Amino acid sequence: MLTFLTIKEKQGKALFPLKNKIICEEKALGSLAVRHIACLHNRGKIPYEKIRRLALEEAHRLLTDESLVFPKDVPLRRFESSELRCRLCLNMALEVLKALSKRQKDIKVGIFDPRGRIADGAGSLLHYTKSIRVVTACTELYSAEASRLMEESGAVMNVSRRLKALSELNLILAPIPLVVNLPVRNDALILTVARPKLSQSCACFYRYDVSLDEELKGLMPQGFESEYFASALYELLGRFDLGSYIPQAVRGESGVHTLVSLTKYLMNIGSNS
Repeated sequence: MLTFLTIKEKQGKALFPLKNKIICEEKALGSLAVRHIACLHNRGKIPYEKIRRLALEEAHRLLTDESLVFPKDVPLRRFESSELRCRLCLNMALEVLKALSKRQKDIKVGIFDPRGRIADGAGSLLHYTKSIRVVTACTELYSAEASRLMEESGAVMNVSRRLKALSELNLILAPIPLVVNLPVRNDALILTVARPKLSQSCACFYRYDVSLDEELKGLMPQGFESEYFASALYELLGRFDLGSYIPQAVRGESGVHTLVSLTKYLMNIGSNS
């Protein structure tokens, strides 16, 4: 079971403050069940222990708004995972490269993947581009994949440890939260999995639009994003079919790109590089 938690503070001042109010509701769709714990509290008096008892085994992986921060001494934790975003990032890049190949346009593509998170799927990019550059600490993992691809199809995957290898690329996939400033072109574009810890010199996108069917969306409390719910379904309940989803748009601090606008943008900068 997945458990949503919403916490809101009572507004206004009351002569006789009311007690904290907690409502726990459950919904089901076939074998999928979700719980929603809604807490309305007086200022500074959140009943964490009562929430923990209601959340049961889900207390350490609650689906909450990202602005909610639990005190360290409270036995509650927010569910966070970038596993699905890794897949969505790769899927979106594949779809864009496929569209560019149909127009006989080729761009310079790279992957910044220190941990080798998408080594198993990186080769699929080479169906639609001549070569890719990979910067990783897992050079043995990627080098083995590069050798296999060269033997099977003659495709070129250049593997390096040096960040400088990313400097002339148009599109960079980063399947980890960025904690370094990548040395990339100002007009390049990065697809990643979280808001970067450090600002980047080019546009960076990390939220992927996921369109769930209406029945699934009906299980979510108001105010939650479909991508976050889909991530919990994928990671916690094994709905791995969601990993093949192709996002129709991606968002970041720079705004929004649809598949169409992203393809056009990369086609233009690829022609100028």
